[in-house]
Amino acid sequence: MLSTFRPTGSLKASPDAAGQRPMIITLNLFDIIPGKETAYAEYLRRVRPILERHHARVLFYGRTRARFMGVCNQEYCGIIAYEDPTDLTRFSHDPEFAEIKPLRDASTHNYVLTVAEETGIDNAAEMLGKS
Repeated sequence: MLSTFRPTGSLKASPDAAGQRPMIITLNLFDIIPGKETAYAEYLRRVRPILERHHARVLFYGRTRARFMGVCNQEYCGIIAYEDPTDLTRFSHDPEFAEIKPLRDASTHNYVLTVAEETGIDNAAEMLGKS
């Protein structure tokens, strides 16, 4: 069973030098349980307007074509962008999302959900160089 997103640390985005807040993305890797495709399709139809209400954009949704490295075996991938960390938190706690979440949980397995904050390659290189 997948849990609702609950931040373990601060998710307050700090503006960058240009005053822009970094984008927050969720990387969703998962498999659909054979025979549960209809339930998952219903989840997809119902989750889109909830995502939109919380200023989220589906950047990518698709199937794995090949693996070049690693042992990640999930067949499906979804990347969702949030303009602000609070949008992700509000989405995760939305009562309408709570209502449809069991559709997702009962129709998927081998689920990996990662939340990442945009840093930019230059900032990451600088930060790592100081380690």
